[in-house]
Amino acid sequence: MTTAKQTFPSVTIEALPNGLLRLEDPTYSEGGIIDVHPAQVQVMAAMVGFTMPDKTRAALNRATTRLKALKAQMSSLEDQLRRTLIDQDADVAAELTAAEFIAWNLGELVHDLEAIQSPDLEAAPDALANPGGQLALPV
Repeated sequence: MTTAKQTFPSVTIEALPNGLLRLEDPTYSEGGIIDVHPAQVQVMAAMVGFTMPDKTRAALNRATTRLKALKAQMSSLEDQLRRTLIDQDADVAAELTAAEFIAWNLGELVHDLEAIQSPDLEAAPDALANPGGQLALPV
């Protein structure tokens, strides 16, 4: 979202310069204002069941599947090069090193995509209370 401020009936949401989000209800008798940390918003979203959009999840699944296939093919090439080097049919040490590096990178990409698809939310039970009684999360 590129906007810095959104207004709903009786609630205004504003992105503050310090990274917090301000929720304000001008109809509240004393002007209800709550500043929340993005981590708190993430926890709230998880609590109401907000998940990654299906289109995004499907695209990530396709990319992950393709990368896994590439990783398997690269591992097979790596094995062939290793056998060729052991059998001394050719000097393929440089190619083997390149194949190992590519296979490792493909594995890391697969791992990263899988991590994106299932992010872990970490609770912060040791968050300290500030004078207003809200949890003080690190920015």
